[in-house]
Amino acid sequence: MTSPLHPHMNIEPGEKKAPKWLLWAKSHQEIIFVIGIVVVLIGVGIPYYLHTMEQSEKDAMSALNLGQYYLHAGVDAKNGPFKSETEKDQQALSTFQRITTDFAGTKTAKLARFYMAKCQFQMGQFGPAYTNFDTCTQDLKGTPLGDESYLGKILCLEGQNQLPQAVQLYEAYLTQNNGSFLIPEMRNRLAKAYLATQNKAKAIEQYKLVVSGYADTEWGKEAARQLGLLNS
Repeated sequence: MTSPLHPHMNIEPGEKKAPKWLLWAKSHQEIIFVIGIVVVLIGVGIPYYLHTMEQSEKDAMSALNLGQYYLHAGVDAKNGPFKSETEKDQQALSTFQRITTDFAGTKTAKLARFYMAKCQFQMGQFGPAYTNFDTCTQDLKGTPLGDESYLGKILCLEGQNQLPQAVQLYEAYLTQNNGSFLIPEMRNRLAKAYLATQNKAKAIEQYKLVVSGYADTEWGKEAARQLGLLNS
């Protein structure tokens, strides 16, 4: 029997037409094949990526622990393991730098950058240290190390004798971070910066704030000593 709509198509009695979805599938085989490949890649790729990242974090953390060991290792000119502070700091710095490059994108790499900046600061490399501390203020924002990084930036400026810029950062931090654990230290350091820039009145003001708010802490006691010297 010939179909009146398709004269070349023979339809035997009792023969059923194919379901519409099957006809659609046959006419879109390439699309279905591509979708299938994508599904497979997602099913395999995501677990693989997560496993790879997890392993990278473990490897990065092992390297970070090694770098911290170097930082706290003893220095002995005769027996080692390091014969000078410079040698020790350089070894630690190299380890932390490797983490930031070999394991970029991991959480541990952000921590390694902080310790890298500390090594650079200790070695007098104030420019690179400032840059890395600045990055850490964003990467570690809202954490104690984020605040420590901000202080690190200021100390780098002081190391380069850029006191006016350091004073500006001190003042900005104190304005924006009332509850920070670094407040008494920041105020004491700001007071010293004021004294270095011949602003005794503001220095005294900062020391008084530390004494009134943190009298029982080491920073409060230090501020009281400095006030006694300034008023003598």
